[in-house]
Amino acid sequence: MRFAQALLAAFLALACAGEAGHAAEFRAIDMPDGSGHGIVLSGVIAPGDESTFHKLAEAQDKAVVLTTGPGGIVKTAVTIGSEIRARGWATLVPPGAQCASACSLIWLAGQPRMLGSGAQIGFHAMSVMTRNGQRAETHDLDVFLRQWLTDLGYPFDATATIVNTEAASVRWFDTTELRANGIPTDPYP
Repeated sequence: MRFAQALLAAFLALACAGEAGHAAEFRAIDMPDGSGHGIVLSGVIAPGDESTFHKLAEAQDKAVVLTTGPGGIVKTAVTIGSEIRARGWATLVPPGAQCASACSLIWLAGQPRMLGSGAQIGFHAMSVMTRNGQRAETHDLDVFLRQWLTDLGYPFDATATIVNTEAASVRWFDTTELRANGIPTDPYP
């Protein structure tokens, strides 16, 4: 087990190697439907965002995590997603919004996962930044992402759906397509 954890740590370090960007935006809100508290996570997920999320989460007994954005650093997304799962919180992509790549990993950790009307989730294979500054698709470490998703309770078929789209593309899913691919999803509201 320690070996697998060490390899996962190495994978996550590789997956974010050479990545730079602006931190995502976070804010605590009251849910518009009066159902409780929410934490909004929007934008590109960057190193350090897990600490920002944790500080907001510590102030909440229960919350829905609203996610939107194009993706970002896988390591950060897995850390945020793991905290969401440990807390037993729901995730939501608001009506008409999109959540792709690393953002979708955060959304996958929710219990339940909800999509607003017209919202979409986007998946694609992982990529790394090469020394010459180019993106390169990598499947070398998909096994670790699959293990994390399996630990979240997803069947192998669902994890294959996530990693089998070219890294340069995004495959968009709505509620019906997600359910057909083994990813239970609830509508919102």
